[in-house]
Amino acid sequence: MVQTGIAYHGNRMLSHVREDMRDIVAHNCTYVVHMFSENDYVRHREVLKDIVRTTHEFGLEAWIDSWGMGRVFAGEVSGWLADFPEARQVLNTGQPVAMACLLSPDYRQALKDWAEAAVATGAEAIFWDEPRLAYGSAAESGAPQWGCRCERCRGRFRELYGYEMPAELTEDVLDFRHRSVLDFFAEMTAFVHAKGKQNVLCLMPATDARFGDKNWEDFAALEHLDNLGTDPYWFGRPVQVQAYVREWAERLLSVCRRHGKDHHLWIQAFAVPAGREVEIVMAAEAAYAAGIRNIAAWGFRGSEANDYRAARPEIAWQAVGEAFRRVLWRW
Repeated sequence: MVQTGIAYHGNRMLSHVREDMRDIVAHNCTYVVHMFSENDYVRHREVLKDIVRTTHEFGLEAWIDSWGMGRVFAGEVSGWLADFPEARQVLNTGQPVAMACLLSPDYRQALKDWAEAAVATGAEAIFWDEPRLAYGSAAESGAPQWGCRCERCRGRFRELYGYEMPAELTEDVLDFRHRSVLDFFAEMTAFVHAKGKQNVLCLMPATDARFGDKNWEDFAALEHLDNLGTDPYWFGRPVQVQAYVREWAERLLSVCRRHGKDHHLWIQAFAVPAGREVEIVMAAEAAYAAGIRNIAAWGFRGSEANDYRAARPEIAWQAVGEAFRRVLWRW
């Protein structure tokens, strides 16, 4: 069975949702990934239930996206961190940053509260979207600046490794960051699983452990993870679209098959330069040829509700519909 998904956000008006779901069906999608940001959590919980209900009325499945929660996940800014400044990650320079520490008990409880509300929407799956730890480079020296090195993390590091946490990005530090992310998701996926919902996780296509994902094997091995994916976006990169997508599709499938997990892969339908919309179709076909059977696109109508929208959103949306038509027809 082939599944085709689309990321949907930028609208909370139910009259428009109904028209958009009709449009989504017409463009050959089988599920919708709905953003559930901190703002939604505060203001739109009941609206999200109605949106998911409308999604189901059109025969589509629904995933709920952890969009920007604590800025650990891809997406919007975090107001929660203003109320819980002690839960922030701290860089190796000693500078706190606007991202939640995964060892913070306040943040873990906040994510469980969010997950409870996400489950209550009636969606089939909770989608953990591009989790990451703080990482960057100093402008003047290019030296790595990374998190988290707060007192919590330094204490846990000391317990695990028997010495003080270095300020350099050593192999033990990379290992610790990876273990911290794994521990976090072991707890979160167990919580969602106990509520009877699927856990879907998307990791960025990286191999250098900058973001805490030292290897995908450990994530795929999580007992309560149902579906692992990645998002090899190519616009703005010096890569050949089909080769790049195929490389990451093959890596993903290899890991998922070893651990008996479902998979998904995102193709890029945002920030699409004019005249290159055909690459959306090319990427979907490359993913399918590699064996991917769950393909999603970011996002609805070329992400025209965002500054990172496609140059020609309508044409990009047509390309998504054609890409999905081709992979569904082949099945």
